[in-house]
Amino acid sequence: MITTIAVILFYLLAPAAVLWACGKVKILGKIGPVLVLYILGVLVTNLRILPQGLDGLQNSLSEVLVPLAIPMMLFGCNFKNFSAKQSLVSFVTGVFSVLLMVAIGFILVGDRFGSEGPIMGAALSGLYTGGSGNLAAIKLMLGMDNTTFVLLSTCDIIICFIYLLFLMGGGIKIARRFIGVNTSMEAQSDLQLDTQSQNPYKDFAKKSSIIQLLKILGAAALITGISLGLTKLFKEEYFMIVIILSLSTISLLLSFTKEVKSWDKSYDAGMYLIYIFCLVMASMADLSKIDLESSLFILLFQAFVIFGSFFLMLLLARLLKIDADTTVITSNTLINSPITVPMIAASMKNKNAIIPGITNGVMGFAVGNYLGFIIYQLLNNL
Repeated sequence: MITTIAVILFYLLAPAAVLWACGKVKILGKIGPVLVLYILGVLVTNLRILPQGLDGLQNSLSEVLVPLAIPMMLFGCNFKNFSAKQSLVSFVTGVFSVLLMVAIGFILVGDRFGSEGPIMGAALSGLYTGGSGNLAAIKLMLGMDNTTFVLLSTCDIIICFIYLLFLMGGGIKIARRFIGVNTSMEAQSDLQLDTQSQNPYKDFAKKSSIIQLLKILGAAALITGISLGLTKLFKEEYFMIVIILSLSTISLLLSFTKEVKSWDKSYDAGMYLIYIFCLVMASMADLSKIDLESSLFILLFQAFVIFGSFFLMLLLARLLKIDADTTVITSNTLINSPITVPMIAASMKNKNAIIPGITNGVMGFAVGNYLGFIIYQLLNNL
């Protein structure tokens, strides 16, 4: 019991310490709190600083934090900077990039997987345009071998974690330099926020702030409860689509009300939950359990699709004049699902990227199964 309480306190307080350190140490400020928390989480787990047997606690925290954080962050979003056209074009280029890389990757290494090759290509098409729900659906639809499914899922965790680190560590900067930042002045001011010059949490202990935070938390909890209730009306495979759509729709509708507009702490409160989420997720990465040798070519296939699609998206975005942040957030949401959108938006220091990120992620969930089936038919005839 005491150990569990100590671990919970670590998860709750460590982000505050990291934020303080990022404001005091220049190099940490440049790296950013999200990436620092990921590194911290990996270290405390693999150096065995955290006790073993925390899976239940970690899973519970990760399942609770994001549904609460999404409404909080959406309360603070502004539709003035949202371009439906840019978002849609970015989604189409993202899907095209993923499917093209799957086809090329299959041609390069598909023969190593035998009869499972076309199924694997289909699974990656669904996974990297939709999410894990699409992967599970395609497994059932096409009869993927259980061993292949486990290897694919394990490698996905590894390579997607590396991709997240890449985006936060330099991918965002690469995109902005190659494409250029083409956003409104308000979004640009968001991009220029620096933890060393501004601490959004400095007055959270004031009475007025505490009252506001309680209102924000209550509203987010209510929206989460309603969204979970709505999932009961649909089949289990639609769970993620329903909950993301419900959370987003209700939160965005409330963001237009006078009361919610006055909540100037909502985005930062939600962001703090995402910081905790990053730490929890990173602390679940036990590197000693990874068997790279048995899944090397699967890992290479997935890496080729993920990174190949990212760089192809950059090229297409430059040609089609899609801004860098929309491009990156779309690539991330297709590869990693909408759950990771807030943390990438935080790394960008651009909260307005959340809306296209979540919107494109939901569209990906909706079309992932269809795309997987189409790619399976195409690869089977190569």
